[in-house]
Amino acid sequence: MNQPIVLIKIGGSLITDKNKPFTINETALEIIASEVKKTVDTGKLLIIGHGAGSFAHVPAKKYQTHQGILNDQSYRGIAEVADVAIRLNRIIISKLLDKKVNAVSVSPLSSMVANNHELNEIFIRPLELLLQHNLLPVVYGDQILDEKTGCTIFSTEKVLAYVGLALKKKGYKVEQIIQCGLTNGVYDADGHTIPEINPVNFKDYQQSLGGSSGTDVTGGMLHKVKETLALAKQGIPGLIIDGIVHGTLSDAISGKTVQGTRIVA
Repeated sequence: MNQPIVLIKIGGSLITDKNKPFTINETALEIIASEVKKTVDTGKLLIIGHGAGSFAHVPAKKYQTHQGILNDQSYRGIAEVADVAIRLNRIIISKLLDKKVNAVSVSPLSSMVANNHELNEIFIRPLELLLQHNLLPVVYGDQILDEKTGCTIFSTEKVLAYVGLALKKKGYKVEQIIQCGLTNGVYDADGHTIPEINPVNFKDYQQSLGGSSGTDVTGGMLHKVKETLALAKQGIPGLIIDGIVHGTLSDAISGKTVQGTRIVA
């Protein structure tokens, strides 16, 4: 429990082509997997979470399951979104296993229940045991059942936030959350990297934070920053970096200075 844990979010727009349904960005996935392998070999405790990209966002948009059960087709939507989400997860797990990383899938659908689109219950014990056995838990944005609306979707940011806070509540030290995307952090209106976002300056940059290119039901960059800022207020700071540049992720995990945007309270 004394060893710090780092949460890593791998953007769906990084590892897939969001404009081409069910398409993997093989180069990006190879780089990310290699960076994870490099870090795991140092003994650092990680929890990986990845976005849905051009996989689960497609049926999620079709059936609008992030809004709840709307009609009879919503039940088909729940099944399809859950299926496609875990299909992408298996691709990522397979790549990590190829790199000799002992990665294990953890299904949010099977371990979390929502109430009105927010967490109601979480079963964290299996993930704890994975960490204790030096296995790498890999979660993902997923379809979640909801006590009030029937269903909802938890973005990867939400899933990792709930996991991090649940572990923190049990006494674990959650060091930070690092988000890997397509850009060197968050850009301002002039296209420059914002070095730090905090509760005071967030309103100054909010207008320049766009949504997401391609099909995305979870809100893109603005959602990412809001969720990370909310987590920072609860003691888990964030860092948003470019996930493709070789060495950036492993350097960031080790505490070295890298280009990106820090999200602090």
